Amino acid sequence: MTATLPERTASGLDAGPIRLTDGLVNAIDDRLAAVPPERGGAILGCGDLLHLLVEDTSGRYSGASWDISAGLSAAVGRLETAGHGTLAGTVHTHPAGVPDPSGTDIATTRAALDLNPHLDHLLIAVVTEGAPREGDLPVGGRHRMSLHLLRRTADGEAALARRRGEIVPLGADLAAAGITMESATGIPPRGGPRTRPGARRPSLPGVIRLNRRPRLAVAVPSARPAALFIDPGYPHVGPIAVAAVPGGGAAALRPLPSPWDPVSPPGPQLAGLARAAAGQRIPRAADRAWPLTGSLASARVLVAGAGSVGSRIAEDLVRSGVGSLAIIDPDPVEAANLSRTVYAAADIGIPKPDALAARLRAIDPAVAVEGQISPLGLTDLGRMLDGISLVVAATDDMGEQALLAHHAYAAGIPMVACALYKAAAAGEVVITVPAAGTACWSCAVGAGTPGDQHRPERDYGLGGRLAGEAALGPSIHLVTSVAASAALGLLAGPGSPAGSQLTRLLAEGRTLGLIATTPDWDFFRQLFAGMDHQHAPQSVWVRVGRSSSCPVCGDQPTPPLSSEAAVQLVDAMSRLREQIRHEQAGAAPTADNGAEPGGGTTPEKERT
Repeated sequence: MTATLPERTASGLDAGPIRLTDGLVNAIDDRLAAVPPERGGAILGCGDLLHLLVEDTSGRYSGASWDISAGLSAAVGRLETAGHGTLAGTVHTHPAGVPDPSGTDIATTRAALDLNPHLDHLLIAVVTEGAPREGDLPVGGRHRMSLHLLRRTADGEAALARRRGEIVPLGADLAAAGITMESATGIPPRGGPRTRPGARRPSLPGVIRLNRRPRLAVAVPSARPAALFIDPGYPHVGPIAVAAVPGGGAAALRPLPSPWDPVSPPGPQLAGLARAAAGQRIPRAADRAWPLTGSLASARVLVAGAGSVGSRIAEDLVRSGVGSLAIIDPDPVEAANLSRTVYAAADIGIPKPDALAARLRAIDPAVAVEGQISPLGLTDLGRMLDGISLVVAATDDMGEQALLAHHAYAAGIPMVACALYKAAAAGEVVITVPAAGTACWSCAVGAGTPGDQHRPERDYGLGGRLAGEAALGPSIHLVTSVAASAALGLLAGPGSPAGSQLTRLLAEGRTLGLIATTPDWDFFRQLFAGMDHQHAPQSVWVRVGRSSSCPVCGDQPTPPLSSEAAVQLVDAMSRLREQIRHEQAGAAPTADNGAEPGGGTTPEKERT
């Protein structure tokens, strides 16, 4: 005998279609519909998304009845306590031609609702043979499932409403990403568990609350702890990918950038987030670079300065397969950075090492990135240089650049330094290879060398950071690309196609490259006089000799400043700068001309 109660409007789960994962529907087909009626179990959900079948393997069944076992109730309680979901209702099979819940089904569910005052509704799902009616869900190739919701009313009664169903393709999308999510479990029979000793027991997804919303936590197969947190609104709302911080263990999970487009197909997007969480290198991503460089996965590069130069070089390195980077920069991303760096509007206000690390991981989920958000002069360079294959120097503080270059040369680490001249009309690339006996950075472009006059003005005139100047991104990227090519050549080695082009330059000591982005820069107009075919870009590579008295690469080199001494020097310089600023402010004219104290407007700083 069947019975139906008046349909009532409702909110929450019963306001729209009842959403079941495809894995749950497949489990119902496999465990319940595959055997003669009746057969049943409980359903657990994560918010509005129903995902887990708990089969009543201890229940008493006949061709027209199901007596729910006490074991099922106990199993549901244990699963709820363990955080695998919340009871959403029951599902069971009926004989053919009986697609609606019986009076007993309704009474049993009403009793369960009374025993669970924290719930305001429970589902009764009925599976029977036949083609789906409107709103029913197909189960396998021969069955249909009708969905009925029993909910409390304001007067304490209960109302039954038939609801539409919707299958969410979460299981298929996860499977395409190489992830298995268990959608069914049972009750261990008397005498022990159903699985034989030593067999793997199912790993059920957990349910956690994140930003006050329940989410399915699905483990991602990986060498490091990683997971996807699936929102109940999937695929309209995207998952959040998380992974363990290196060295932090499973307890130190961090969220990864998890962009999501609800209009685009969800499967490829979910697979991308899974790769990011697992730290999987994209197959064949560097196929068109490896013939020139070989595998650079074991290389570790220190990038000092993550502005328009450093961020571009870092991206080129990762796209070519470099496996590990350390990034040092004290500044956040600002609006002025967007015209000539790799950053986006969403990165404004984020520390550059963090923003750059997120972009690099989006390119290659396997890349390891360590960020140091501090001035170079306050960094323990001895620690940062440990295990480094190459240094990329792209800071806007020439004092810090000299300190880094000294440490790198003393440690025998090759370095590529890149800097832009005024208005990016030209720039310099310096290559130092201690093992090849090249001159150091200071001998090539340090204070007092000819190239020093072409750099932008320094803040406060005390050898501090270079002031940011207006310059086009393509001009900066042109010089930066030369530096990135040199960096890749040094990493690949002289026996590679990418490295062989540096062999002659290093052998002849031509370690200073001057690259003009304008046709008549400085001495280039005399150098190329009469060559009407010449136009920017132009370059020359200057031979640089080592000075015997140089404290870095000379006959009697001195050790670089220790971290403690560098900190003391930076503090002293900061105090001196502040003192001069106060003195200039006291002597400044009072005319209201919009000028900064001390004369002239202060350009917005940006790393070049």
